[in-house]
Amino acid sequence: MSAPKLIARMATENDVALVQEIVNANMLSLNPLEDKLGEVEARELISGFVDQAATRFTKFEGDENWQSFLTLNPDFSRSRFYLDIYTRPGAETLPSTLMLALEIAKAGNPNFQLWLGVHSKDEAYRTLLVSNGFNLLRRYWMMQMKLESKPEPHKHVGHIREINLDNPKDLRSFYEVNQDSFSQHFGFMPRPFDEWSRIVLRDQEEANLRVWLLSLEGEDVGFIDCDDSLLHEESGYVTGLGVRKAFHGKGLGEALLRHAIEINFGLGRSKLSLNVDTGNESGALRLYEKVGMKPFSEWHQYENVNWSALV
Repeated sequence: MSAPKLIARMATENDVALVQEIVNANMLSLNPLEDKLGEVEARELISGFVDQAATRFTKFEGDENWQSFLTLNPDFSRSRFYLDIYTRPGAETLPSTLMLALEIAKAGNPNFQLWLGVHSKDEAYRTLLVSNGFNLLRRYWMMQMKLESKPEPHKHVGHIREINLDNPKDLRSFYEVNQDSFSQHFGFMPRPFDEWSRIVLRDQEEANLRVWLLSLEGEDVGFIDCDDSLLHEESGYVTGLGVRKAFHGKGLGEALLRHAIEINFGLGRSKLSLNVDTGNESGALRLYEKVGMKPFSEWHQYENVNWSALV
C-alpha cells in the first residue's frame, strides 16, 4: 500500500489565525502552562525572523484540516536556517513535513547550517530527529515572574535612559553596545548596521519594541529591550539584555533587569517573561533566578551538520 500523499501550501498574511490554532494546539498539548502564541508572534513566523521565511501548511490527501505548519527562517548574513514545525496532537504528518522542510532548505542553500527548535516534551519529534542523525545542540528556558506588587527600590548603578530608535545617534549607540555585549554568546556573528537596524525598526513598529541604555560616566555600556509580543498574556517580554564585556561583574545587568521589572509593573503587566540559553557563560541564568524568575518551559535546539544528505 502506497504512503498517503502529502499536500502543502504556503502561509500568507491572512493565515495568522490558522498558525495560532496549530501552534497552540501543539504546544498546549505538551505543556498546559505554555503562553499562547499571539498575533505578533504568528505574523513573525509567517514573515520571518530576519529574512523572508519559507512556510508550508501540510496535510495528507483526504484530511479536512491542515495538520502541520513549518516555518523555515533563513539568516543570510550568518549562513543559517532556523526550522520550526508544529503539528496538531494525533496527526501523523510530522515525518513527511520534516522531509519537505529539508527539501526546501536544500533548494535554498545546502551549505547553510540548519538548527531545529523542539519542545523538550515532544518525544515523538525528538526521537524522529535523533533517528535522522540530529544531535542536541543547546537547551533554552522560557522564564517568568509574577508582578503582583510594586518592586522594592534597588540600588541604582549608572544612569538608565530610554532611547529614541528614530534618532540615528541613539540607534548607533544601541548597535555598538548590543554587538559587543553578545559577541561571546553561542552562535553569535556580527551583523552589518543596516541589516541590524532594519530588524530593530521593524520590531519597533510591529511589537512596540522599547530600549533602555545604561551609561557609566557618559559611556553607554549596557542595554535592555522589551516588547509587547506577549501582551495577550498580560505579560511583558524582555527580548534582550546585555552588558559590554569590559563591564561585567559590576551589577549592571541586574540594574537593567530590575529597571525592566519596574517599567512593566508600571504598565500594568501581571508578569514578565524572557528566554535564556541555559549554557550562557555570562551568568544570565543566575541573575534571572536571583530576581525571582522561574522556568516554565524548555526548548531544545538540534543540528545535523550533514542534513542536506538526508534528501
